[in-house]
Parts: sequence; C-alpha cells; structure tokens
Amino acid sequence: MNKYISKYSNNKEVSAAQYITEIICEHYAKKNKLDLHYRFWTHKDWASYYRNQIGTANKLLKKYDCRAIIRALNNPKSSKIYSLRAPHLTAIIESEQTRIESENTQLNNNYERKDHNTYLTGKAKKNIISKLKELE
Repeated sequence: MNKYISKYSNNKEVSAAQYITEIICEHYAKKNKLDLHYRFWTHKDWASYYRNQIGTANKLLKKYDCRAIIRALNNPKSSKIYSLRAPHLTAIIESEQTRIESENTQLNNNYERKDHNTYLTGKAKKNIISKLKELE
C-alpha cells in the first residue's frame, strides 16, 4: 500500500485515496477562493465534500494505478477539474495509465553474461597472517 505525505496533517502519512482527495480539494479551493487549513476535512464546510470525493477516489484506485491518478490530477489539462467524477478526467487518467504501463515495459532485463568463467590466477596478495607465517 502506497503512503503519501499530507500537506494538511503536519506531514503525516496518508493513504493514496486521502492524498488524491487532498489534490482534488485543492482544485476546488482554488476555484472558490477558499482556504485549506490543517485537517480541513474535519470542518463542517469541507466534511461532506471530502467524504464524497474520498469514496470516488477509492473506486478509481480499484481500476487505475495511484500514480496514474495523481499524474492526471497534476496534469495542466485537469487544472479546472473540481470533482473526481468529472467525465473528462477518466480520459486523462487512462492516458497516464498507458504511459506508466509503457514505462514499465521499457525496462530492459538483458544482462551481459560471459560464456565462460574466469578465475584469478597467480599468487594471492599477502595478508598479515601469511606474512607472520613466513617469519616463523
């Protein structure tokens, strides 16, 4: 389970759904020129909106990677999206999801392996014990 640092609870770890909900609340606050303060979700003005959006965030997380959702919300195309239920948000999330999947498949697992083993030959370095044995 991924953990993220919350901006609104003294840098404590929160779940991906909580982090995603914080981002969408930031969009909403910016649009309505509202203030997001410490633990804003406990305030009566924000409580119902937060609960509503966190439910949707959990549904999205069942379908998409959390990184794809976060990237989509931070995408300039979604700067004017104020709800996780916005129909055009799904297209942005899906494009980010395919980008993440393509990044994962581009990882190359080819390693250079030699056909034969090579071993050190010659005299080994003298260490303290071998030098002491020579002195005897």
